[in-house]
Amino acid sequence: MAKSTPYSASIRLRPRSDGSVAHDVRYRLDGKSRTMSFDDSASASRWAKILRQVGPVEAVKLLKKDIDDDSPTVDEYAERYITTKAGTEGLTRDHYRMYMRISISPAMGALPLEAVTPQLIAEWIEAQIKEGKSAKTIANRHGFLSAMFQHAVDVSEILRKNPCSHTSLPSSEREEMVFLSADEFAHLLSFVPPKWQPLVFLLASTGLRWGEVTALKPGDFDTAHNTVTVSRAWKKSKDQGWYVGAPKTKKSRRTIKVPEDAMAAVKPLIDRADEWVFTNSKGLPVRHQTFWEVVWVPAVRLANGKPAYAKAYRSDRPWSAAPSSVWNREPSQTPIRKEPRIHDLRHSHASWLINAGVPLTAIQRRLGHESVKTTSDTYGHLSPDMLQHAADVAGEVLAGAMPQIVA
Repeated sequence: MAKSTPYSASIRLRPRSDGSVAHDVRYRLDGKSRTMSFDDSASASRWAKILRQVGPVEAVKLLKKDIDDDSPTVDEYAERYITTKAGTEGLTRDHYRMYMRISISPAMGALPLEAVTPQLIAEWIEAQIKEGKSAKTIANRHGFLSAMFQHAVDVSEILRKNPCSHTSLPSSEREEMVFLSADEFAHLLSFVPPKWQPLVFLLASTGLRWGEVTALKPGDFDTAHNTVTVSRAWKKSKDQGWYVGAPKTKKSRRTIKVPEDAMAAVKPLIDRADEWVFTNSKGLPVRHQTFWEVVWVPAVRLANGKPAYAKAYRSDRPWSAAPSSVWNREPSQTPIRKEPRIHDLRHSHASWLINAGVPLTAIQRRLGHESVKTTSDTYGHLSPDMLQHAADVAGEVLAGAMPQIVA
């Protein structure tokens, strides 16, 4: 609900006959100059900020409400929430502060928490829709704001109700996931340079996240029992750059079984690794953007029957590999006709488990989802056969239980 022409308000001091000083907030309403008087500077400044944000009509309504002068504003509480919320760090905090700076603060930042109503939230959502913001962007911002207000209800006990709890959000299509069959993955893997095949194979065979795999150390593997333990992940923030932190959620700390073939492929790297199992040519950790540009995109292009690159780097000239280049290969004659992202290896892994009848609870633990609901919401649409099987079982159990209806 940010406005391109904010309401104006000014504060002037006025001596009273009893020797005290009034703090007058001057504003305009219906074309006329109006004044609201306060006994102290803090109260006057607070109300003036609210007026500039929501306008005089709403500001007057709020003034009549019984709101504690010490009640934190949305801006104040948001910063407290972002700073102290467990598990919030790096880019996550950066994103939260960006939501505040770009969208939430201009709309309601100066308001006391208790002054934010469901109607105000609805207007904020509507304003973003008119600005052309995507449904996903709006949902992300609203999700943060709702979690913050719920914290004020459950933890700080400042609020009795969350004004975001029943917001109607614009519908959005599920982010399109690309699922590879086992044969399609094997075909794609054959175009990945040999140096990087163990990394790609491990991603597909475990469903680990990119930040988890690239943060693995030799001690995380138990080659005797074919397990790997996830206890850290690479993260990035504007202030710190790249750093190692905790995995995405508490459930992301996990130990899972690794298929024998995948462990065999990774073991030589484990045996000679110093700190990180997967490193670039300089012995440094592998970064997603570089890997995507230098390894992943060319491999996907070749697997789809195209040259490794469309053109020379930062040039309009056609690209041509040196004779000794790993990319000096003939494109596939049997293209997979899919354009997977690196993260789609995790989605493909989940789809293979679902198609094999692995219970969602087991898939949840393997993928490190915080709850089985996350797993179900993300991949439940992949298992229509399992849903039909559940219906068939229920039908068999209840066979004959329904009394015959006599006409």
